[in-house]
Amino acid sequence: MDALTKACAWLFPQYCQLCAQPLNAGQQVCAHCISAFTGINGALQENLLMRADIQRQFPLRYIDGLQALDWYRPPLSTWLKQYKYQQRMYRQVALSSLLTHHFARLANQPDWHWPQLVAPIPLAPSRLIWRGFNQVVRLWQDALPQQLFAANLLRRRHSTRTQARLGARQRRKNLTNAFSVHANVHNLDIALVDDVLTTGATLDSAAKLLKAAGARSVSAWVVCLTAKT
Repeated sequence: MDALTKACAWLFPQYCQLCAQPLNAGQQVCAHCISAFTGINGALQENLLMRADIQRQFPLRYIDGLQALDWYRPPLSTWLKQYKYQQRMYRQVALSSLLTHHFARLANQPDWHWPQLVAPIPLAPSRLIWRGFNQVVRLWQDALPQQLFAANLLRRRHSTRTQARLGARQRRKNLTNAFSVHANVHNLDIALVDDVLTTGATLDSAAKLLKAAGARSVSAWVVCLTAKT
């Protein structure tokens, strides 16, 4: 095997990331594993905030609906970390495949309605320069109807402290006036997308701003929820 072939095999392995079955180029999760994956919402609830345990853990004041693939646990937590911090892009392909399947199943439910716009949470400018890409955009843009995706609906006004080391109250204070809206959202249903919901401070702050700008409802869609211990 020459060096180029080895490099390509490392960048985009040709086997299922869940069962190791060989796959065709461009795939990272096999059809069987995609269909078998249930995660947190195997019952396909339209709104996870209807679950009492999730309501208790995530007191979201401005969010009307919530969707997530799973709790923040392996394998998805491992995939997210390797994608964000090691730039293993094949992990993004795997995650986006699961997101695509999940929302296709939801769309087949009789009570499901797509929002008018889907907006990613923007990165702070300093972190965007350091990382070189917004991992949220890539995750979700490949998984949702393209006509709904509004990549620049929200912008960061300024850089904020990294949220990871902050408590819930500190996170909310840190995000004061952090975002601005760059479109007419009056009377629209909007979904905010992110990778991980830990306290909900970031998504709630963005939802508060969108509702102040006239949005009718704001949902939050994430890959993982961080369970309280």
